Amino acid sequence: MTPGFGEPSWRDQNDRAVEAPSVPGPDAPAFYRELGEFQGQDYARNAFAAGTVEEAETLRDLLTLGPGTRVLDVGCADARHLRHLAATGIAGTGIDIAPALIAAGRSAAAAAGITLRLEVLDARLLDTELGAERGTYDVAWSLCQGALGTSPATDPTVLAGLAAAVRPGGAVVFTCFHALFAARHLAPGDAFDTLGLVHHQVSELRGPDHARQRFDLWTASYTAREARRLAEDAGLEVLGIRGVEPGSYGRRRPGEVGLDDPELLVHARRPGP
Repeated sequence: MTPGFGEPSWRDQNDRAVEAPSVPGPDAPAFYRELGEFQGQDYARNAFAAGTVEEAETLRDLLTLGPGTRVLDVGCADARHLRHLAATGIAGTGIDIAPALIAAGRSAAAAAGITLRLEVLDARLLDTELGAERGTYDVAWSLCQGALGTSPATDPTVLAGLAAAVRPGGAVVFTCFHALFAARHLAPGDAFDTLGLVHHQVSELRGPDHARQRFDLWTASYTAREARRLAEDAGLEVLGIRGVEPGSYGRRRPGEVGLDDPELLVHARRPGP
């Protein structure tokens, strides 16, 4: 079922009606956990991970991050962004649903002599699990669909957790799959739900010892207007939206979104001083 619309309307790259597996419901196990457990330390071999430095540096400039800034990375995978920023004195905490990815991040941080706090947690539970850390972070983000994008039914819950994590005046940043790009660039075998704006694909991932495994992926996508509404519904003030792609977060000015930008980057803040 497509949240809010009933049955989905799946279309292929030729705009023909096709079948696709149902989007996991809000109470279903997070399917990203299985992917992360398969890849573990091999997550770093993904092509998009090569853009870590540019992405982190763009965020550092955008958010004026400096020594002592407390950053919460939700869906951090192997904490690649936090590990890069730790060298400048930024205090990072990361959570991810996959124990193998958290283990990979801890191992890489230890090898580099970096101090990070990395914990296993389902991002959908963040709002209820923050405890004494509620409202204490300067910045909270979710990048590269690390916690957002799996289901329109659960994305609002994840955003609520991000908003609750930061202090008044604190920043929230998230990237999400761009619906206009998704619809324009369907590959053979992909399906796009024109009602729920969910993209389905079967992706082959590489794991340890050159092992390969195929996984179903569902990615909720958004127009810029819908991404803004997602943030505002979480009580956030949107400061800017721009089109981005992995490894190129800084190529567009705020407010500029191209039809062929695969992701949107939303920069928002929690109202307050």
